[in-house]
Amino acid sequence: MNHKFNVLVQYLLILILCDGINNVVHGQDSKLDTIPPKIIELSQGCKLVLDAKIDLTDTVSIEIVDGIRNILPRIQKLVPADSATINLVISSKYILPVWGVGGRTTSVSTDQHRVETIELYYDPKHPNFRVEFILRSLVHEFHHVCRIRMLQFQLTLLECMINEGLADHFMVEVLNCEQTPWSSALTEEQIKQNMIRVKPLLRIKHESWTTEFNKKYFNPWMFGRTGDDPIPGWTGYSIGWRIVENYLRAHPEARASSLVFSPAEVIVSSTPELIVSK
Repeated sequence: MNHKFNVLVQYLLILILCDGINNVVHGQDSKLDTIPPKIIELSQGCKLVLDAKIDLTDTVSIEIVDGIRNILPRIQKLVPADSATINLVISSKYILPVWGVGGRTTSVSTDQHRVETIELYYDPKHPNFRVEFILRSLVHEFHHVCRIRMLQFQLTLLECMINEGLADHFMVEVLNCEQTPWSSALTEEQIKQNMIRVKPLLRIKHESWTTEFNKKYFNPWMFGRTGDDPIPGWTGYSIGWRIVENYLRAHPEARASSLVFSPAEVIVSSTPELIVSK
């Protein structure tokens, strides 16, 4: 990744500040903010930071922590997922209602060092919550941790879509679970139509994650848009899944783990609808 700028790069399972997701429940207990978090050291320089509301004697909390401890070595055998911090927070805010879980990866870079952090939010009282969803989110986010370390990383809408597609395929690779609802949200016809619509925007390069990029490109194409020119919900996730799926079908030896540092143009080369002729 080219670090000419001190830039915060965010790749989200849900976008924390997304105006398009309005059906989250807001609520946080500020009284616990001053209580020091619990820190658990993990393999290869990773650490798990638990917020003050997490009770390590609770059966659900124990299952979550044990699950993270067990799944991380499996992740690290496939991708160089080292030296990252996992912040685990109980919250009814920032969660995806279909899972009761939400997450994001942040990477803060300077000339001296870089810090990657995975933030996982969950509501154990949510009717859809399952510990499995936290582990799925963790696997997804760790692929982001690795990919944003790629030297030739460029911030484009194409990269955002492929990044999400790779992370969801990696989740399936590691956990042998089903495809996520957001990566299968569009019909075949919708995928074809929206590939045509989005193609002129895919390769516009952005130097940093700005409000303009977020509102004009990322939010509408990843999460959907209503109004006079609507975009179906989760379009970017579904297209990203399809782009990666096309590449994996054309290259049976490849895996999402082996593609973690592959340029977006290499991966999109198996999707004829999005290839740009030179």
